[in-house]
Amino acid sequence: MSIAKSLTKLEFRELKNNESKLVIELYNSLSNESIYHRFRGFFRDFERYITSIFSDPRNVIYGAFINNELVGVLEAVYLSDGCYEIAIVVKDNYQGKGIGTRLIAFAMSDLKRRGGAKTLVAHTTPDNYRILAISRKFHGTVKCMYEECTTVFNLQSINVDQLLN
Repeated sequence: MSIAKSLTKLEFRELKNNESKLVIELYNSLSNESIYHRFRGFFRDFERYITSIFSDPRNVIYGAFINNELVGVLEAVYLSDGCYEIAIVVKDNYQGKGIGTRLIAFAMSDLKRRGGAKTLVAHTTPDNYRILAISRKFHGTVKCMYEECTTVFNLQSINVDQLLN
């Protein structure tokens, strides 16, 4: 079965605390390049990291599933009133197929629906061209300095539904 055909069964949802092992397994399956782009370095203590994210009820973790397989994760970590930091990763063999774009759109739509999020912030390396392209697609303000790029999304001015059509 081709990847394109299986994408018709792409589903998104919020992950619950008892699904932390799925996220850890996804992170453990990533190539060094994907880990570097996701964590802006070579980080490996996934269990402690994911436990800390799930420990704060203000944080939200979203999953992208194909045929019940977790293929992408987006974390929205609460920073302050109305502001979340987001980070995303898609399994290596599913990258470049639009899953990350659709996962970001789903998360933005859900965070807007919840009413509390006004601003999203994302950090990446200047060589992470896919994320920088997605940032621009969603009208994020991208600023790069030295070895880090920061994108700020104003959720109040983004029409996620229009961007996906």
